[in-house]
Amino acid sequence: MDFTLLSSAPEETWELGRRLGGLLRGDEVILVSGELGAGKTVFIQGLASGLDIPASEVVSPSYVLMNLHSGRFDLYHFDLYRLGRMPATLENPLDECIGSGVLAVEWAQYLDAGYFDLPQAVAVAIDQGADNRRRITVRSRLGHIALS
Repeated sequence: MDFTLLSSAPEETWELGRRLGGLLRGDEVILVSGELGAGKTVFIQGLASGLDIPASEVVSPSYVLMNLHSGRFDLYHFDLYRLGRMPATLENPLDECIGSGVLAVEWAQYLDAGYFDLPQAVAVAIDQGADNRRRITVRSRLGHIALS
């Protein structure tokens, strides 16, 4: 499934995240890529809302690496901004959480490409346009993820 939305407001970005969150079954890996200020955290706040987690509780975990939220499923919210590309010699902290709940990763572009090939991966790319609109592309091979 490939889906693209042109978002002209944070509320539209949030709503797409909420819709996706409502479709999740609890073991997905949501890989959100985009530049600084693209709306990654807003998208994940919406995703959390779709998992029955108050969006107001969801802040970017830039300085702690991961926040855990409980809702319909546990949400492991990672932010890789401060880490950047992880050296191959280090164990990736995401690995121990895969399958324990929904993983949502901001700055997923820093991950090894193999994470995007996981069967439970949902790739979300947020690209900022010159006109202040965002092109949000959601890609997944999961049959239960159907956005329109």
